[in-house]
Amino acid sequence: MTTLSQWIKNLNIRTKLLGGHTLVIVLAVLAGGGIIITRVQTTIETHIESELTNATAGIRHMVRTAAATSIKNHLRAVAEKNLEIVQAVYQEFEHGNITEPQAKDLCRKILFSQSIGRTGYIFCASSQGIAAEHPNPGVTGKRFMDRSFVREMIRQKTGYLEYEWKNPEEDVMKPKAMYMSYFAPWDWIIAVSTYREEFRHLIDISDFRKSILNMRFGKTGYAYIHDSAGNLIVHPFMTGNYFDAQDRDGWFFVRDMCEKKNGKAVYSWKNPGDAAPREKLVIFNHIPEYDWIVASASYLDEIYAPLNTVKSIVMGIVALIFLLITGSYLWVNRSVIIPLQSLMKRFDQGASGDFSVRMPVSATDEIGQLAGYFNRFMDKLDVFRSNLESEIRMRKKNEQALRLSEEMFSRAFRSNPAGMCIAVLADSRVINANDSFLNITGYTLMDLLGKEILTLDFFSPREEGRWLFTEIRERRPVKNKEIVFRTLSGERRQGIISAERVMVWGEACLLAAMADVTEARRLEQEILKIGFRERQNIALSLHDDLCPQLIGIEVMVKMLHRHLENAPAHNSLTEEIGRTEKIRAVVQDAIHKTRTLSRGLEPVNLSDRGFDVSLASLADYVQEVFAIPCFLDLHLAEPPFTDDTDATHAYYIVHEAVHNAVKHAQTTRIDIVLSSDSETVCITVSDNGQGFDVSTQTQGMGIRIMTFRADRIGGTLSFAPVSTGGTRVILNLARSCFDGVPDHEKNRDSHC
Repeated sequence: MTTLSQWIKNLNIRTKLLGGHTLVIVLAVLAGGGIIITRVQTTIETHIESELTNATAGIRHMVRTAAATSIKNHLRAVAEKNLEIVQAVYQEFEHGNITEPQAKDLCRKILFSQSIGRTGYIFCASSQGIAAEHPNPGVTGKRFMDRSFVREMIRQKTGYLEYEWKNPEEDVMKPKAMYMSYFAPWDWIIAVSTYREEFRHLIDISDFRKSILNMRFGKTGYAYIHDSAGNLIVHPFMTGNYFDAQDRDGWFFVRDMCEKKNGKAVYSWKNPGDAAPREKLVIFNHIPEYDWIVASASYLDEIYAPLNTVKSIVMGIVALIFLLITGSYLWVNRSVIIPLQSLMKRFDQGASGDFSVRMPVSATDEIGQLAGYFNRFMDKLDVFRSNLESEIRMRKKNEQALRLSEEMFSRAFRSNPAGMCIAVLADSRVINANDSFLNITGYTLMDLLGKEILTLDFFSPREEGRWLFTEIRERRPVKNKEIVFRTLSGERRQGIISAERVMVWGEACLLAAMADVTEARRLEQEILKIGFRERQNIALSLHDDLCPQLIGIEVMVKMLHRHLENAPAHNSLTEEIGRTEKIRAVVQDAIHKTRTLSRGLEPVNLSDRGFDVSLASLADYVQEVFAIPCFLDLHLAEPPFTDDTDATHAYYIVHEAVHNAVKHAQTTRIDIVLSSDSETVCITVSDNGQGFDVSTQTQGMGIRIMTFRADRIGGTLSFAPVSTGGTRVILNLARSCFDGVPDHEKNRDSHC
């Protein structure tokens, strides 16, 4: 195949033009001719089969119509004759010659003595559907209104009727014909009935023979009828039995038609006067009630005569195309091929370094235009040669500068204090990492080069790594994203990573810079713990030291007040009593504020009060101080927290969310919902205020602290707008993230 392809490529252009055009046109004509021939053949076959099928159906209808007419006339004659007999007997009764029972008995004998065909008979039915007289005594007197043909008899009373009937000794229903006449005095419907198949002898073939013989299909096709024994009933020029007739291939086609009854066949047959047998198409159908097979036949050579004409036309067109292409080849050779060969020689001269060669322009056609383009090309090529030499010198300088730039980048990459890593975006394959990155992760360069970083146990969870690569692939730089990673030894540490998309050696890559902030986060946690302990100490001092002293002062002022009230009254004493009341009120207010401040510094103490009680106090505080309704809704299957530190972080997240709504949202209602079960804890704070744009306002200090606290206890904090207006703050925590885990490791479990 390769040798043939190469041979075709090496052919000269004149051979390709002549051969290619000839092949394409001839194939197109042959394909089009083949399609036309196929369509014509299909159309002819469909048309002739439809014509033969319709003709066969018409013959069946013609035969059945003639048979029905013969049967109807015969039964009508019998019915009307028997009506006259009954009328004559009835007149004898009217004249008094016989009694009515004698008249009916005489009529019964006359009617039942007649046979209609082989199994037909005469019976009488009343207008109530009762068999008044019947040759079978077991039927006489019974009512048959459940039979549809009986109801039709009663409706017509006189006329012809066809129906299906099965005698008790028979297995299948068979078509039956009946003619009725009505004798009103005795309410007798006199019915003459018999099976249709028993009246085959009544059919007069001369009624339709001429019509069948006049049918022609093509020039010599015709219709014919034979029975299942092969006896010809109607045929244009043959008689007798042909059950064992064979075509030239030895096929007993008549026998096959008699067995199949219905269908289509193709056989060879030689009519009188024909030189040889010809292929013949026949469509045949069975008339079961007469056991006749009607057939319509046509010769295939007459059917496909138009198709042969089409084939001859197609072959003539192909021959004409060859003649036209030969003439066009000679013209193309003189006007195109020779000028092209001359142009090729000049190209060869130019390729050898002679840029002074030019092509004479003698025409304005495409060849002349090509010669002009060649001349302009050679002019510009001469100019480009000098420019190229200058550009080569400049490129050498640029390459030297690029090598210097790459060397500087390489040094900066290696010496950068931040951990730097470059990975291919397509498959996360690491192609470089600096010493800082290796020191942070514990890997060696050989451990990482060529490895897919997403398949290493580096990102924890791995979804963080996949998210990072997805963001960079979609050209969204990542800035200061906090992640959890594992070192080579399996240690889990925290880092802050920034990444962007760069091109390295023609490939899209991820350039990442990462810093290890594990110690910083640990120090932050320690600072929070220290602050928490200091707040506890201050709260304890206020509650256990200052508050009892203030209570003692309030008691002393109260005793002084009572002492003054018991002293002898005078004007100055009344003023002193008033002052003691004011002092006592001030001291009571100081006690209340001291207790409030103490609870604020240590809002949650699970040993003294539950987390839900702390939230209830916060709700009461907001409603009391800011006059804003604040509602707490609890759904607690289990206590939400078992550790004061976790509860305190969660409380201050809710505290910050509530105060943000009070200070910034202009809200008139706040709802706090706390729910917990064996697996999760969920806290939501919703307001109906003016809301805020989460994408632009999540960088404030308060929200950053809230996010930091949620991260410390392994939770997720999210913000969403409320459909009716306002903002919803949602804190979700999985119990597996904080129950029984040290505080500084609560956000490190990869599944939380």
